[in-house]
Amino acid sequence: MRWKWLFVFYWKRLLKSKLYIGASFSFFLLLAVRFTLFFTDPYNMESYGDIPHEVFMLVQIVSLFYIVWFYLLYSNELRYGVSSWFADGYRILLEKMSALLAVHALYQGIMLMMSCGVFSIVYLFVGVEPSDLYLSLLRFLAVYQFGPLVLTVLYGVIIALLLETKKVSFFAILLVWILTGPMTTELFIDLSKTVHARDWASLLFIGKHAIQRAYDSYIGFEVDRGGEWKWAAWFLSLVGLALLSSIRFTQTRKERNAVLKAFLVFPFLIVLTAYHSLQTNTKAFTRADQTTELEEYRRMPQTIKADLRYRIQSYDLSLHGSRAVVRVALSQLETNRPTFQLYHLYPLHSIEADHQPVKFTRNGDLVTVWLPKRTSTLTFSYEIVDTALIPYTNGRIVLLADRAWYPKKRATHMYRTYEYRVAGTRAWGGAFTDQFFPDETYTFTLNVDGDVLFCNVPKRGTVYRGKAQAVTLIKGQGHQLVDQGYEITYPADWPHMAERAPTVIHQMEKTFRHVQQIASTAVSSLPNKIVFSSFGLSSFLANDHLVYNTNDLYGIDQYIMEQNFYEKILRLSVPPKGSRIMYNEWISLATRWLMQKNDLPVIDWSSKSEWFESQPSSVKKQIEAIYQAFQPLDVDQKQQCLRTWYANMDDGWTWDRIFEMMQEVNGVGGRH
Repeated sequence: MRWKWLFVFYWKRLLKSKLYIGASFSFFLLLAVRFTLFFTDPYNMESYGDIPHEVFMLVQIVSLFYIVWFYLLYSNELRYGVSSWFADGYRILLEKMSALLAVHALYQGIMLMMSCGVFSIVYLFVGVEPSDLYLSLLRFLAVYQFGPLVLTVLYGVIIALLLETKKVSFFAILLVWILTGPMTTELFIDLSKTVHARDWASLLFIGKHAIQRAYDSYIGFEVDRGGEWKWAAWFLSLVGLALLSSIRFTQTRKERNAVLKAFLVFPFLIVLTAYHSLQTNTKAFTRADQTTELEEYRRMPQTIKADLRYRIQSYDLSLHGSRAVVRVALSQLETNRPTFQLYHLYPLHSIEADHQPVKFTRNGDLVTVWLPKRTSTLTFSYEIVDTALIPYTNGRIVLLADRAWYPKKRATHMYRTYEYRVAGTRAWGGAFTDQFFPDETYTFTLNVDGDVLFCNVPKRGTVYRGKAQAVTLIKGQGHQLVDQGYEITYPADWPHMAERAPTVIHQMEKTFRHVQQIASTAVSSLPNKIVFSSFGLSSFLANDHLVYNTNDLYGIDQYIMEQNFYEKILRLSVPPKGSRIMYNEWISLATRWLMQKNDLPVIDWSSKSEWFESQPSSVKKQIEAIYQAFQPLDVDQKQQCLRTWYANMDDGWTWDRIFEMMQEVNGVGGRH
């Protein structure tokens, strides 16, 4: 009964507090300001899934006022030692702490629902379709808004118990506020960039490692059990610290012993929850995990001895949870040491030949199988885990055809890195090696549990079966529609795609036809299955499907009018030829020709490719001369130059020859 009256008492105190209510009102006022700035920004990127990341800054600001209020409230009660006037004074002190925590948690629960309602209304207003995206949003806000704000009552109470009304308390409040807020990873970015998701140091951060990104296409918001277990570890740590801090207010040895016995349980619970956090925490959104993985590819030798004297007839893939079993049927095998490409971060449990285990070795993404005799089938058993390049979170995964998520006949790693210079500064780039697929096709049979959003292989009954160059499988959060015969898959946070899709498809078809006027394309026509994404996925073009990533610059309908759209279509459809610098400069000039052909008003003819800066001065002068000779040509002459350039481009094709060709075209057109 007394706890009930304490709960009512603190609820009334809370509602009458100008500091507490003012801080809560400021949260929504600042949120409204951020929404206003977002929608009035002329460079609005329409990355609606990332809007909730605004709560990190808001929580950081508001939490300071909450900590101060709880400290002042509790320290003033301790000042007069009222609890010592009663025989069960220590019990009263604990009841006060728990009642205050319950009141604050209830109020923050109300704020959580209000915040989720505000975001949901905004999403519905801009046209984001109803889906489980809204439930994921609630979970995201519960982890990164409700969780950190609930902990503020414990910060204030602990400081009050330890320092009471001493002036140093406010310095302690400031220090705790800085070190425990969700913005810690940004304030100490040099440290957070080196912490992996499953490092023990990640437990020191209650927020995200990279707060700017809240949503990944098809994967959803960054919410997983790891974040929730981490919050539980923090909560138990603070409750244990509060008990330990209150021990000096006990009045009898029995009370003191009871507190100490209870406190002994907390280290076990804290370690248990922290361990579960590290085991279930995702690596999909952290800076350090991606950096480490790319560094690992940089260290891998690019030329590795591989034996590809075999042919693959068919694949039989079984995916149940994270366990993958792939049966590869071989139609021809001329070696006892066949090499396959399989993502090196996937734990490979066993390889069987005709149901008998065989030895294998791994060198990066290349797996060499040691066969005692020739065989017709190989069975790979391995685990699909969450990594930086292929995230796997909450049962959602995007397995793209350009990634070695199943064994492929390849002699290279799945991912390659290269070095170049921008304005004289050393830079690194990277790309998946399967951007352009070999012509051969295989028969695929996929047995997959759970809901599949997209697969380029047709579904036949309960399995997916058909012929394809490679397979893309998406189990994630998104939508689909059919427009003009095209099956379009897009992220859940993209609005009004039914209205936008026709414009996008028309522009893609038009640009693809223009590209075919200057070069031979990897496929003869635009595939009828298209997967769009706004972040995280690579882009590639296969015979039966296209994966197109906008790099989250603009909404998909605005994006088609920008330079990057034409450059991306060129890189997707036109295979590289000749030297890397020559191919990139051809792409650069072809992009500007496409922009001119589509009547774009502003074209920067002086811009070069990113490889230009790394060239010797003599080569730079030759390239600049080519740009100067190319610009005054009319559209048809530019088309002829680009077509001749690409057709003849090889290792023997020189810059001088290209310049001569442009002068010849200019002469034929009578432009001397």
